[in-house]
Amino acid sequence: MLLLASNGFASAGQELSLVCHRVPPLAEVVDEADARAEEAFCRIDFSSPSVGVCPKTWSTSPGAQVYDLEGTNWAGRAPDFEREICADGRKARKEARAELAIFKNSLNGRETSGTFAPSSLLYYHFSRLLQTRLQVPVAVFAELPVKPYLERVVVPGVRASESARLKMLHAGWREMDLALSDPAAFNHRRELFTDDNARLWGMLLVEEGRRYGPEVNGTRASGWGDGQNHDFQRTPAFFALRTDAPLADAIATGLTEAAADPEMGKALVRAPSAAQVAWWMNEITELVILDTLFRQQDRIGNIDYRWRWQWIEQGELRASYTDPGREDALKLRVSQLNDNDAGVRSGYANYALRTGMLDGWHHMDPGLYRRVQTLGADFATGGRVAQAVRANYRLSRREAEGVIKRGIQVAEALRQRCESGALRFDLSVANVLRPSAAVDADAPCALPPVQKPDG
Repeated sequence: MLLLASNGFASAGQELSLVCHRVPPLAEVVDEADARAEEAFCRIDFSSPSVGVCPKTWSTSPGAQVYDLEGTNWAGRAPDFEREICADGRKARKEARAELAIFKNSLNGRETSGTFAPSSLLYYHFSRLLQTRLQVPVAVFAELPVKPYLERVVVPGVRASESARLKMLHAGWREMDLALSDPAAFNHRRELFTDDNARLWGMLLVEEGRRYGPEVNGTRASGWGDGQNHDFQRTPAFFALRTDAPLADAIATGLTEAAADPEMGKALVRAPSAAQVAWWMNEITELVILDTLFRQQDRIGNIDYRWRWQWIEQGELRASYTDPGREDALKLRVSQLNDNDAGVRSGYANYALRTGMLDGWHHMDPGLYRRVQTLGADFATGGRVAQAVRANYRLSRREAEGVIKRGIQVAEALRQRCESGALRFDLSVANVLRPSAAVDADAPCALPPVQKPDG
């Protein structure tokens, strides 16, 4: 299809056309906001003269930032925006009306950072299935034609990342250049291209939030890999999670033990509230379960947050990014798991499992525990969720079976802690928002047996 002259792009070879795939949800009840976000991603018109597409020029992995230029000086001038503004990286966000999405693809070269696009989609759907309080961005599968993406995004990305400071990112863009220049010769075609090698595929999502300091990400003093993952387990919330005491006492102990480290002590000069630490404790259980399932190898240092007001109304948790004007509403930092693309792939390091993050818990939300046990039972019996993992996420058989195996293991490990009497089910929303009044809930350690029909 030829482009209109008014479009501003030089040739038909530069037109981007989106093919979008929405994966069936795992959760029985779908949030309307999630459905709207998926639909919005699938409506993005990459060929519009008011949609700018910039190569990512920061961090360590290639990707494309997609911007809405309507209502700005760049409206109808996407080629000018991409030529004059994209190379400035984050400045593009200020020049645009809004960031529509980031397109992330898989890339696993010798000198590149490791990224695996289906991981982001799995985190999205499993966070909804497990009903996590931490936030995970909506994601959809996306396909874009190879030649236009090469010309419009990859070649500028190679140029813009050419500096010593961006060595790993530049290696990623060079790997993308080699791959898209000759898809048939690329070693990992399955991970990057459609079967006909005409389109590359990845995820569309939006990342929001600010980066935590040591109080949640850990000091990272022990270096990348096992070291920083052990450091992560020396944060106030992690210490509290492993303290066998009533919730308020566990929180006090966690703050004291964490602050004994000088660097952590500096981060805790203004100590977080007990409710904030309790909120983080629950988020840690959710994060560790997800990261163990999906063998996430690049979590530490990449946990973000947004401030949200939280309260209980008619027995349900409510949240707002603005002050609701209620005396019972608490302003808390809610974690955002934006960077989820270094998981699932065979060969990635499962640092959560390897460094024992599941070990030693004494506190958990009873609802989360039940949902994990239900998931484990589904995986063990080849149920609906297991079938979806095998069929819907573009995983190899080995990758899919690995997720299922680890899900069974997580459920079993938590069940054993429950049966040993080690778990206090005291991280319900009501307890988290008022730790001083926390009451342990009763929760059966095992699910009731499945009733088989007569005959």
